[in-house]
Amino acid sequence: MTATRLAWVDAARGLCVLLVVLLHVRIFVYEPLSPPSNGVEVWTQLTEFFGAFRLPLLFVVSGLVASRRVRAGWSDRRTVLRAVSLYWLYVAWLTVYAVLSIGVIDPGIPFRVMTPLHYLEQLFVPDSMLWFIFALAAYVVVLSSLNRVPPVAILGVLAVLSVASGAVPVTRDEALWLHVVYYAVFFAVGVYAASALQALARVRSPWAPVLGIVSFVVCELAWQQSSEGTLLETGLRLLRDSAAVVLSIVVIALLVRWPPFERAAAAVGRRTLPIFVLQLPLIWVLFLLPPVEWSLGFAPVRYLAPVFGTALIVLAALGIHRLLMRGRTRVLFGLPEAWRNRIVGEKEPADAH
Repeated sequence: MTATRLAWVDAARGLCVLLVVLLHVRIFVYEPLSPPSNGVEVWTQLTEFFGAFRLPLLFVVSGLVASRRVRAGWSDRRTVLRAVSLYWLYVAWLTVYAVLSIGVIDPGIPFRVMTPLHYLEQLFVPDSMLWFIFALAAYVVVLSSLNRVPPVAILGVLAVLSVASGAVPVTRDEALWLHVVYYAVFFAVGVYAASALQALARVRSPWAPVLGIVSFVVCELAWQQSSEGTLLETGLRLLRDSAAVVLSIVVIALLVRWPPFERAAAAVGRRTLPIFVLQLPLIWVLFLLPPVEWSLGFAPVRYLAPVFGTALIVLAALGIHRLLMRGRTRVLFGLPEAWRNRIVGEKEPADAH
């Protein structure tokens, strides 16, 4: 990739992670603590609208970044390193959440690890915000193992599974393992259509954003007319999310031509890991701090609270990450050096995640 294309990829990752944190702040801090008001409804509608853009785009660019390694299969030792590193991150932070859950007993706290059995179950079936990292590890393993299968066949099967996932009856409000199934096709698109995605980012026609908006609006309206929990609804959702990815890439590739936007968004995009894994403990802190709930009683604070909360979490996560990287706790963000060297071979430089 050229520097320009790396800029749009980093910017896309940064924007997606900010939108993910904004959603979680709204759900787990803002809604339960804020008094009923029009502001809560506005933020609910806004964050739900961006659901078509957040994770589909994040998985596509994640697949694009991993494309060369995954398509090489297991013959490339760095593919092994990527898969092991991702699962290491998942287990490490699941363990951190489990330890923190021992001292955090408030029933309003989301995604606590309730029992040792719950912890063991999550080693195989994710049940926290870490499901995203679990999914990346699973996708790398599966697609690397199928590197000799025609990409069209893989994309077709994953698209069918994605649609079918929406009709699976679940007893809980949110079965996170179904997200792993639904979003697999987007990661695969990033892997197998990397060249097409890069070409799309190079499009400079003024009609491209217009066509992207029209396509997205048509798909969004069609999806809104469907009944939830049906194959038709999930199929239309898949089309809508795909249109959102195309629109996002076109728009972000244009926006990164403005240096202030490129610097800010890409700076976050290059540091998504600490934000992603530390957001849950920081959300717990915001929920439990009395001054947070008190401040929501003031209208000027309340109406912008999700933005304030997102900014606080991002800044705190980056600061904590810098401190943790100074000592042995840096293994929370990557495999131990000896393990990395053993996987890739002692004479090769280790590839950090």
